[in-house]
Amino acid sequence: MSNVSPSTSPQHALVLRERREHAVLDELRAARRGETVLRNLAPDAYARGHAAFETRSDQRALIGGHLAARLASRDTGPVAVLSVGCGDGSLDAPLAAALVDVMPARPIRYVGVDPYVGSTTAFAAAMADLGRACLSAEVHAATFAEAPVSGLFDVVTFVHSMYYVPEVAPTLRAAHGLLRPGGELLVLSAPRGALNVLVDVLAPPVEGHRQWFSDDIAAGFAGAGLRTEETVTLDARLDVDAASDEVLDFTVQARLTPKLRPLVRAYLDAVSVPCPTSGVPYVPHPVDVYRVRRAA
Repeated sequence: MSNVSPSTSPQHALVLRERREHAVLDELRAARRGETVLRNLAPDAYARGHAAFETRSDQRALIGGHLAARLASRDTGPVAVLSVGCGDGSLDAPLAAALVDVMPARPIRYVGVDPYVGSTTAFAAAMADLGRACLSAEVHAATFAEAPVSGLFDVVTFVHSMYYVPEVAPTLRAAHGLLRPGGELLVLSAPRGALNVLVDVLAPPVEGHRQWFSDDIAAGFAGAGLRTEETVTLDARLDVDAASDEVLDFTVQARLTPKLRPLVRAYLDAVSVPCPTSGVPYVPHPVDVYRVRRAA
């Protein structure tokens, strides 16, 4: 028989944590109803918040490692990559450099698409700084639907960018249509877990729709008539202890008010879990990786 009392058992602790999580979330919903409509983040604020957010998460390193392995598996011929929602190149420039190292002297075409010109300017500079003769890079400050992208690609990626498209299934169908035979479409999206409940509760609509999460992506693939070959979940961690207001705003995808900010901090504290090795609390921050291959 176990000598752990019910009051200190892991199961009881989990129940107490879930009760606190729901209680704080209910309080947050009630406070949200009393506020005016929250503002979307302006593009420059979004970019700054994103950069600050990434310093508190190990997700980018996990994504970079996963994508580098996928891209390096294409071991023959030229390689063309389209990154939709490329941002400032913090992820794609190291991927391009890794591709060049694995495939020396092979022609590599890398195309970025992002609606914010500040990010596309930084993307172009990051690619130019690589100084690799076999690498040609271009970038378009536009939405995916409006980007003047030409040619076909071996790999098309959407890394945390599918949240914002007008419709999921048509976007997936269009992206699949840009693949060469044997090419891969890789969509990385967060599940609608504890962290992203905040987005559902607080974020204003994006172009008239809520943000899409992993369940929407799975439904979108089915609606587009595309079968995913595999789905991998990368179990990242987010440290929000003493996070700046800028990080909190990016986390909820909205400009928070002074009334809501303490409640968001309380909720994040409620959903934090201790690291199994260090005991330091973190918020689970997983990302799902969907992969579809075009028939050869």
